Amino acid sequence: MNKLLQVGIRVQVALATALLLVGLTVLMSFVVGKRSGADLQKQIGLGVSDIARQMADELDRIMWTHRGEVSVLSTLSVLQELEDTQQISSIVNRLSREIPIFTWIGVLDRDGTVVASTNDLLLGADVSPRPVFQYGKNGQFIGDVHDAKLLAEKFPLYNGEPIQFVDIAVPLFNKNDQFTGVLATHLSWEWADNVRKTLFAGQGIHRDVDIFVVSADGTVLLGADGAMVGSSLELDALQQAQRSNIGWKISTWPDGAEYLTGYAPADGHLDYAGLNWSILVRQPVEEALEPVYVLRRDIMAWGLALSIISSVIAWWGAGFFVGPIGKMALSIEAMKRGEIERLPDFDGAREIKILSNSLNALLAKLTEKDAALGQMEHIAHHDNLTGLGNRLALDVYFEHALAHADRHKTQLAVMMLDLDDFKPINDKFGHSAGDDVLREVAKRLRRCVRGGDLVVRLGGDEMVVVCHVGTSGEGEATMLAERILNDIQMPFITGGNRVSIHMSIGIALCPVHGKTIDVLLDQADDALYAAKARGKSCYVLASDDGEPSGSKSSLA
Repeated sequence: MNKLLQVGIRVQVALATALLLVGLTVLMSFVVGKRSGADLQKQIGLGVSDIARQMADELDRIMWTHRGEVSVLSTLSVLQELEDTQQISSIVNRLSREIPIFTWIGVLDRDGTVVASTNDLLLGADVSPRPVFQYGKNGQFIGDVHDAKLLAEKFPLYNGEPIQFVDIAVPLFNKNDQFTGVLATHLSWEWADNVRKTLFAGQGIHRDVDIFVVSADGTVLLGADGAMVGSSLELDALQQAQRSNIGWKISTWPDGAEYLTGYAPADGHLDYAGLNWSILVRQPVEEALEPVYVLRRDIMAWGLALSIISSVIAWWGAGFFVGPIGKMALSIEAMKRGEIERLPDFDGAREIKILSNSLNALLAKLTEKDAALGQMEHIAHHDNLTGLGNRLALDVYFEHALAHADRHKTQLAVMMLDLDDFKPINDKFGHSAGDDVLREVAKRLRRCVRGGDLVVRLGGDEMVVVCHVGTSGEGEATMLAERILNDIQMPFITGGNRVSIHMSIGIALCPVHGKTIDVLLDQADDALYAAKARGKSCYVLASDDGEPSGSKSSLA
């Protein structure tokens, strides 16, 4: 074991490389599964696309067939002459019985009056305003799906909804080529639903698909068991079908679910131009791609098992070279906590020993630099005489204090402080005594404020206090000012001499008097001058209207 630890790191890397190859094997298995899933998804997509195309072809073929039947029927001379209405009625009724898709057949005279019809429905009625007559008299007319109007009450509901028709109408001309009337037919839209139910039932992985027929304006004409019929549909797959494209894609439907959607246009058959219908076939993604998910779960299960085995091997193998590095990391953490001063020597590979020595040298230099930087930062942010913060510290602190006050909806108090008649102390006792007084003033100010507040010396005997004062800013600020005044008035002892000194305070509140430190300092400075003018040894709020908010305080 010790001999193994003494070998170069290349041997240890070889072991790590072997484990990496195991990981790559798992990755390759996942990629293979993913590509297989993509192939299966494509296969299913092509399947639903093909169903959409077959549905479109079947609808167009049936419409083409019945259009031809109506055209052939219109060539019967008995219909063209419109003389024997009894015979015409017999033909119409027989055709309705033989071909149930023709729900209603009517023969209209040149004025639009029904002269013969299925079961005499609407016989004698004037249907000249209806599209079957208005368009049918000018040539062959095929109308889109519509609700029954005049015949709505004559037929039972279908799936709980009023029956719908597709119209086919052709003009009638006698042997002298004179217009005699119109042969009008209503095809029950039920036939399209029957095609949907039976044509593609039980097609393997596509057995649970939903088929929709959508009109040119996006209205759903036919849906799964009446679903969405009559509603407007906006779908990327529908747009593709309306552009005469055939294909498939994964689309998000109005119910928010994702469906694998095949699309195809119903663009006619032979000489039948079609009605610009679009056919959509959908299958839920979760259901359509279930084999893919099963495959991925199997791959992940095997991959997880292999990962566990590989992890055990890696744990065992990595201990040879990671162990010393881990101990080194723990020692570095102990150094950060101050528990040890340097890294211990580590046994292990030659490279580990080199790394240990290099880290010791590096950490020693970093420690020196960190101490130097800390000292430089302290010097940059603090007054050398009193140890208080300076203007730079004030700017940095105020930015964070203002953000804290905004978050908690509280106020800040900015106090400008100035010692009254400080110059005579310097003149009488010397600058050394003045420095002692400033240092003692700094101690007392720090004692008066809370831990999260800041005391700053701007220069000379001018100082600033920034403190959090909650929502009742004025009351808390004045209480702090009175505490400071009372504390400062206590005698100082310097060089064996008893010295008394007083202080004037100007107070500004944030955000009442401003939201920037410069504005607040100006406001507090103006209040400070007002305090000086009122006899010193007092405080003045920037918002005062002339009378001091605090009582003047002094000692004999």
